[in-house]
Amino acid sequence: MSNTQTVIELSKFIKKFNLDLKNFLPKNTNTLNKSINYSILAGGKRFRPFLIHTFANALKVSSNNSIKIGIAVEMLHNYSLVHDDLPAMDNDKYRRGKKTTHFKYNEYTAILAGCGLLTLSYKMLSSSHIKLDSHTKAKLILALTEISGEGGLLQGQFEDLSNKKNTFNGRIHINKLKTGKLMSYCTEAVGIAAKISNKKINLLKIVGMNIGEIFQISDDFNDEPKMSAKEKKYLVEYRDRLHTKTLKLLKEANIKNLSVNNLIDYLMDLKV
Repeated sequence: MSNTQTVIELSKFIKKFNLDLKNFLPKNTNTLNKSINYSILAGGKRFRPFLIHTFANALKVSSNNSIKIGIAVEMLHNYSLVHDDLPAMDNDKYRRGKKTTHFKYNEYTAILAGCGLLTLSYKMLSSSHIKLDSHTKAKLILALTEISGEGGLLQGQFEDLSNKKNTFNGRIHINKLKTGKLMSYCTEAVGIAAKISNKKINLLKIVGMNIGEIFQISDDFNDEPKMSAKEKKYLVEYRDRLHTKTLKLLKEANIKNLSVNNLIDYLMDLKV
């Protein structure tokens, strides 16, 4: 039942989010802007902005602010995907059943499109569209730089490409950097916008990290069907422990919200 409710809520959210997102994309129809728009409008689960939306409702953050923060996060997330797909990295020709940006246009256009999305994400966080004071916006921006740079997404991609031997601990470490960090920002950003205590914000960061790890493990199960039984058993047990810890952390943070709990349960059966 909880999964069904979450699926319904997510479907409704995606429709509204995509309409809002289009309003903040480049209007000029030159090739670079077309590639930027193509990169972020070529599908996607919109799970990260939905995560922000769900926790924002629980913490009484306005829909306007949560949507705009979600747009910034989705822009940054899609920048990372465009660059991950490049020939020098994963060299993927298709994503979500559509041509990757460099395959549809060319490599230098894709590099610049990714950079464009990254720039737009910070433009959104600093804009007047988010109805928060300057100090709070600065905290949102600083937090995003901390998880997206050399200590987060970039380091995760570097280690993923450099990794010659895949181990259980290595996989979990990269999952934390490449997926967990950005989802930890999603929940942290809601706490910052809600102006709750630093202690509760730190609890939310851990919750977001756990959600990101659970999400990525489910993704790994789908992407790697030939995963050994030993490895799958290890990851299932690890995911179960994360689920239990996350529910305890939510109680500690005094977050009692049905949609949040449903979302956590939904992740355990997620088909990414």
